[in-house]
Amino acid sequence: MFRLFVTLLFLGAALTIPAQSGRFFPRNLQRAYDKATRSADGKPGPNYWQNRASYLIKAGIEPKKRRLSGEAVITYVNNSPDSLKIIRLKLAHDLYKKGGQRASEVEPSDVDDGVQIEILTYNGLPVEEKQRRRRNTFLDIQLGSNPLPSKTSATITVKWSYTLPADKGAARECVCDASTFFVPYWYPQVAVYDDVRGWADAPYNGLQEFYNDFADYDVTITMPKGYMLWATGEWQNPGDILNKTYLDRFNLAHTSIEVIKIFTEAELKAGGVFKKAKQHVFRYKATDVPDFAFASSDHYNWDAASVVVDDRSGRRTFVSAAYDSKSNDFYRVARIAADGIRLMSTWLPGYPFPYPCMTVFNGNDGMEYPMMVNDASVGESGVTSLTVHEVSHTYFPFMMGVNEQDYAWMDEGWASFFDFLLADSLTGNKSNLRGYSFIAGTDSDVPPMARSRFLSGGAYGNAAYGRPQNAYLTLLDLLGYDMFHRCMTEYMDRWKGKHPIPNDFFNTWNEVSGQNLDWFWKPWFYEWGAPDLGIQQVERDEKAGYDVIFVKKNGAIPVPVHLEISYADGSKETIRQKADVWREGQEFVRVACAAGKTVKQVDLGYRTIPDTERKNNTWKKD
Repeated sequence: MFRLFVTLLFLGAALTIPAQSGRFFPRNLQRAYDKATRSADGKPGPNYWQNRASYLIKAGIEPKKRRLSGEAVITYVNNSPDSLKIIRLKLAHDLYKKGGQRASEVEPSDVDDGVQIEILTYNGLPVEEKQRRRRNTFLDIQLGSNPLPSKTSATITVKWSYTLPADKGAARECVCDASTFFVPYWYPQVAVYDDVRGWADAPYNGLQEFYNDFADYDVTITMPKGYMLWATGEWQNPGDILNKTYLDRFNLAHTSIEVIKIFTEAELKAGGVFKKAKQHVFRYKATDVPDFAFASSDHYNWDAASVVVDDRSGRRTFVSAAYDSKSNDFYRVARIAADGIRLMSTWLPGYPFPYPCMTVFNGNDGMEYPMMVNDASVGESGVTSLTVHEVSHTYFPFMMGVNEQDYAWMDEGWASFFDFLLADSLTGNKSNLRGYSFIAGTDSDVPPMARSRFLSGGAYGNAAYGRPQNAYLTLLDLLGYDMFHRCMTEYMDRWKGKHPIPNDFFNTWNEVSGQNLDWFWKPWFYEWGAPDLGIQQVERDEKAGYDVIFVKKNGAIPVPVHLEISYADGSKETIRQKADVWREGQEFVRVACAAGKTVKQVDLGYRTIPDTERKNNTWKKD
C-alpha cells in the first residue's frame, strides 16, 4: 500500500511540477499544472481544454466608399471548467478609433469612430448598452447573473460596418489602389479564454499579432462585378462565377506541378473571365483555423500550381499568387511558394503542410494569415525569403496556436529560422541572418521571455526575430538534423491545434532529445547577455608535439566554436565544436591542432555564429 501511495504521489508530481533546472517559472502559470491541463514532460495534461467557435458570415465591400459591412452568426462553445461571466469580442478596427492605443501613428484622416455595431444579440436576446463594455479593441458582453456554464454553447449575432483606412501604408491591411483590397482583422471575433490566464487582454495595437482560438468558417462575400476575391479556405462556388476557359484552368492548376496562369490583367479587362452578373458572390469555407482574411481586385493577375505535401497520402496544396502587373517580382511568387511548401513538408520543419491552399497576395506588407499572405513587392533580392517566411507561418502560429502577443519568438523566430535556410536552398545563395550580433548585449537585447506585449521598436524585433533565429540555428547545429527533426515533429504532434506556452516547448525538447537543455534555454531565452568568443592565445605543447588554441567565452550566450587554421607548411584545417562545449560553464576551450605542424594563423567564427566583438577573432604568429 505504501509503495502504491509513493507511486501515485510521484505521478501527481510529474503533472504539477514543471520540469526544469534553474529556469525561471512564473508562479502565476503554476495553476495550469496544478489543474493538470499541462504536464511537466511537455505534453498537454489529461485535463487540457480549449474553447472554440464557428462563424457564419455574410459581408461585402463598397469599393468607392471603402466601406465594409457584414453580419455574422457566431456559435461559441465553452469547453472550460468555468462559468463565463463575460464573452469578449475583438474589434480590431477600433485601432483607428479616436483615442485608440496604437504602437505607431496612423494617418489622421483614417481616425474615425471605429466599428459601428448595428445589431448585437446573445442567445436571441438584444445586448443592451448597459451590458456592453467597450475599451481599446475589445467589446465585453457582460452576462451578469446568467453566465455561460461549462460545457455549453451560446449563439451571438452581430451586424457591423466600418471604413477601411485609405493609407496605403496602413498596418497589416491594404487599400492598395482604388479597386484592390487586402482585408484582415475585419469581423467581430471571440477572444481566447484559456487555461493559463483566462480571457486574453492584450488589445490590438498594430504591432503584436495573433492569439486566436481555432474555429470553423463559412463566409460569403459580395463584390461588384469584375472583381475576383481570394480568401482563407477553399472556394466553394467557382463554377458560379468563372467562365469555362478560366474554370478549366483553375481546375487544372489543382493538379499541375507547373504554374498555370488562370487569368491575366489583360483577360480581365477584356471582360471574358467572369459570367455576366451585377455582382459576384464568393463563398469560402475553412475548418480548424484561427482566423479568416480576404483580398480582392478587378485587375490583378492570378497564377497557381499545386504541390504534394504528404508523400504517404498524396495530399496536395493549391498555391496561388495574385499580383499587380507593375510588380517586378511577383511573377515568380507562385513558383517560389510551391517549391517552398514542398521543402517545408519534407525538410524544414519536415512536417506535411497542414492546409489545402495558400494565396500570396501583392499588398503592402509582409504579413501572414491562415492560407493568405499580404506581401509587398520587394525585388529579386528579397522575394524568396519574404515569401517563404510568411508562408512558413502556417505552422506557427496557425497550426500551432501560440500566443505571439506574449511570446512572438514562438512563431516569428521559427519563421526567421525557416526563411534563412529555405531561401538558401531555393536560390543557392547565402542569405543574411537578422543581424543579431549588432544588437546583442545592448540594452535593446531584451531576453525573449519578456512578454512581447510589453516591447516595441528594436527590442521587440530582436526578441521576436533576431535572437531566437540565431538560437534555433545553434540548436540545429547542437542536436544534428535527425534529433532536431524528431524533437520538432513530436512538439508539433503534441500541440497542433492547441495553445503551447514556452514551458511546453522547452520541456518537450528536453524529453524527446533525452537531454536537459536548460543550460541552453536559460541564457538564450531568459537572460541578459551576448554571444562573444575570442582567441585568448596559441601555445605549443612540446610534450604532445602540437599547438593548442585557447578560445575564451567572453559572453554569456553559448555558441559553437568554428576555427579556420592555417599552418606554416601551407596546409589548412577547419575545426568545429558544438555549443555544448560550454555546457558546464567553462570559461575556456582548449583546441588541439594537427600534430607535427606549426600554426601560422587562426580565424574564429562563421557567418551563422553571432559574435559581438570580432577584433579578438584572429591570431597570427609573430
